[in-house]
Amino acid sequence: MNLAKRLIFFLLTLAALAGVGLGTYFLTGPSSPAQAASEDREQNNVKNESAGVSHGHGDEASTAAGKARKHNGHKDDGDAPDEEMDHEAGSPDSPLKGGGHAAHKHREPDAICPEHNVPEAEDALCNSERVPLMRAGEGMKVRLAFSGAAEKVGIATVLPLPADKAGATWPGQVVFNRNRLARLSSLSAGTVQRVMARLGGHVQKGTLLAEIAAPEAAGLKGELAAAESRRALAETVYLREKDLLSRGITSRHEFHQAEAEFREAQSAATRARQQARDYGLSGNGSTLQVRAPFAGTVVERTAVPGEAVAPGTHLFTLADLSTLWIEISAPEDALPEVQPGRGVMASFPGLPGRTFQGKIFWIAPALDERTRMLKALAEIDNREGVLRSGLFGDIRPAGRMAIGNLAVPAEALQSINGQPYVFVRLADDLFELRRVTPSRRTTGSVFIPEGVGPRDEIVSVQAFALKSEVLRARLGASCADH
Repeated sequence: MNLAKRLIFFLLTLAALAGVGLGTYFLTGPSSPAQAASEDREQNNVKNESAGVSHGHGDEASTAAGKARKHNGHKDDGDAPDEEMDHEAGSPDSPLKGGGHAAHKHREPDAICPEHNVPEAEDALCNSERVPLMRAGEGMKVRLAFSGAAEKVGIATVLPLPADKAGATWPGQVVFNRNRLARLSSLSAGTVQRVMARLGGHVQKGTLLAEIAAPEAAGLKGELAAAESRRALAETVYLREKDLLSRGITSRHEFHQAEAEFREAQSAATRARQQARDYGLSGNGSTLQVRAPFAGTVVERTAVPGEAVAPGTHLFTLADLSTLWIEISAPEDALPEVQPGRGVMASFPGLPGRTFQGKIFWIAPALDERTRMLKALAEIDNREGVLRSGLFGDIRPAGRMAIGNLAVPAEALQSINGQPYVFVRLADDLFELRRVTPSRRTTGSVFIPEGVGPRDEIVSVQAFALKSEVLRARLGASCADH
């Protein structure tokens, strides 16, 4: 009789255990190997207790069933000396996951997370719900799975730059100021007689550069002389008719005709003189003179004494080097920065430590169809004579930035819940997710007046991978949940 009662009690206990286990499976998913081992130990304990219970004691059966329900990583404070892990955070294949982050209990406020070896209150993976609550300058730790994880995924860092040394940079090339550039050539066929200008020499406006013996010059001189003679004759007739008209000896028709002929001869003589002047005719009438149209430097000379030249043959290039231009090529996303009147700062690899100031005065009306770049011109002072046409350099917009501003690459800034953050490397496998306050953006850079220091190693490459780990932790259970 006692044997039958014990058998019935044992079957009821097994049924209770089976019901609890099936419910847990559907609520939390399949148990981890550690959980399974823990459950097996507890079930064996229950079975052993059940086997030793005498008939008629229903309170002992209730105690055994109660013990069976305490499992799956959520035990009362007085139960189980060992902590069992019930889940892993992060993708199992990701080298960034925090070492298979498991559920565990931290009863102390300053408890250390055993998985990440950082204070739980500062652990962004265990307490990811605190991330949106951070203020500017505050941070939380992100520990990677192993010391080589950062290198494996390609994480790279940079130091912030001072505001005056950061910002968008565009390629630029120094060219001559085309408003102060002259390419001088021969206006007539002839032979170069003399060359007075030397290459690189500075000349004043009107300085004689060369003389060319030109047969056509004699003809021009003759035309000028004939025009002057006709003008003088017409003037004499005009003055005589004017005198006769005043005395009533000639008619008004005669006077007006003489006046018209004089005006015409006067215009012809003026045109002949201008043509002779344009050709640079000398006093002897057979030599063309090439003179400097403005003060500048002879930057190119091809004229050689005795050389035959044709109309249009290039002889000299004269440039005013006191100001130069910079041809700027800016990407289309720099349109807000490239504006007429905007100051620019130019630096050149060939002139280390030197910075030159200029101002944009022209912007192309359309982007280059092939390169999708915006062309612009800036005028730059060169009274020191340091710059040379053809120099390539880096051009960046000038602007007053607040003192203390630091700039980081734009790709370093990450947004979580609409708030800006950066990742700062603290050790090979340890990073800090830090809240920042950006003030201004330019092409490729973000200026941050609060939240970073000049010696902080800011993650500039693969910062999004670290952000993904924080977001993944927010989707799963955290240390604070247990």
